[in-house]
Amino acid sequence: MKRIAPIALALIGLLVLSGCASASLMEQSRTVSVQGSGMVTVTPDIASFSVTVSEIAETTGEAQRMTNEKVGKLLVMIREAGVEAKDVATTALSFSPEYRWRDNEQVLIGQRVRQSLHVTVRGIEDDATTLSALMDVLGTVSNISIGSIQFKKADTSEEYVESRKLAMEKAIQKATDYAEASGMKLGNPLSVSDYSASDSQYARSPAMKADTMMMMESAAPTELPTGELTISSSVSVVFELL
Repeated sequence: MKRIAPIALALIGLLVLSGCASASLMEQSRTVSVQGSGMVTVTPDIASFSVTVSEIAETTGEAQRMTNEKVGKLLVMIREAGVEAKDVATTALSFSPEYRWRDNEQVLIGQRVRQSLHVTVRGIEDDATTLSALMDVLGTVSNISIGSIQFKKADTSEEYVESRKLAMEKAIQKATDYAEASGMKLGNPLSVSDYSASDSQYARSPAMKADTMMMMESAAPTELPTGELTISSSVSVVFELL
């Protein structure tokens, strides 16, 4: 009998601990997890695009000379449009042989030199004609490629703060609805996780080939609607229920 008593006490202790653990688990399970998202629209103030010059000649030196001349001409146009030197950068420069198939045989036809520039135009929210005028000027140069124009806003810190506030407000409202529906009250947030944050664009100007654009004195000027940027934030929150 003396041996049974310690065993019985141990079992009782285990049952008490198990009951406490179950109660603690029940309290922990009284939570609700929700997500909220907030969006703010802004007007872009920066436009960026790429310009690529590609020339082919019998020798690499000749192709490079032709490319340099055309790039120099483009740089003059870009700077005369008011774009600062810091906003023009070379993103690629390549030299390669060019082949074509003739009678089932690969034949060397020359050497190609390709150079790409990345151009950033600022202040488009104040003067939208600057970008359009630059495009019209660049369009007078044949055999160049202009990549897709992307619109951005230089500083979106305030918009992100606002979008995060909206995301949290929506998460709180959603959690409150669930708490009321279950006959409980919403408690404090137990965890907050930033789900995602990004800026996206409603509209984007299409890619253009300068050598296919009809650039004549009588032609209508290029129109480039900037659209709007959407600054969005998402949050995942776990609330306690009371």
